[in-house]
Amino acid sequence: MPDDDGKPKSTDPDELARLLEIELIQKRAAWRQAAGRYRAIRMVSFLFLFLVILAALLVYFLVFSDLSGNRAPKSTPASAEP
Repeated sequence: MPDDDGKPKSTDPDELARLLEIELIQKRAAWRQAAGRYRAIRMVSFLFLFLVILAALLVYFLVFSDLSGNRAPKSTPASAEP
């Protein structure tokens, strides 16, 4: 492979192995950072889902506990009319 001057680069196997190792170390670091971001996003999404379900249960409880308390029939006594 020619370099910038048009001269062929040396294909020393040790140099190639070292460059490959450096590249893999950089990629592993990038993968770890990406995994940390995805883990954080996943945890926030589960927390949001938990809060939505909790809020829905709270609303369900408040609505149906209020309706069950107001279901008493309103009857007027028959003797109240003259």
